[in-house]
Amino acid sequence: MRKYYRYTRRKATKENIKKMFLETSGTPLNKAMAVFIGVFIGVMPIWGVQAISAIASAQFFKVNKPLAVVGSYVNMTPLFPVLIYFSLKIGALLLGNIEALPAISEISLETAKTYFWLYVLGCIPVALITASIFGSITYFISSYKRVPVKNMQSISVK
Repeated sequence: MRKYYRYTRRKATKENIKKMFLETSGTPLNKAMAVFIGVFIGVMPIWGVQAISAIASAQFFKVNKPLAVVGSYVNMTPLFPVLIYFSLKIGALLLGNIEALPAISEISLETAKTYFWLYVLGCIPVALITASIFGSITYFISSYKRVPVKNMQSISVK
């Protein structure tokens, strides 16, 4: 597992991510499933073990591990406050607990701690929706821009 973590940290440049999507072996469905798993785990509130969970899940489902780890980094973007906001809203709708939730500009990690159960319950549908979107985009990009594998040594894990 350590070698996959180091691989994704070392290869996180724009050119190498492009190679990971377009030149790795595997079907577009395999790549889309890897991104789906990574994004799903990245949205779930298991902070600190998301990359490890993505690798373990990718190993279990036999999909591309580096793509799953890259997908799990969705929570480290400006998208994170939006994910918390929608998780809180959906969690409040599911529990029927429509109270004065904070505005999106006031969302922080402290807000997620205050409304923890609303957040956890709302994370599941948000994770499914977000992972479906990113997985679908990955599927269409990798099937449209399918490049034959020429030199697997340049992107193999050592």
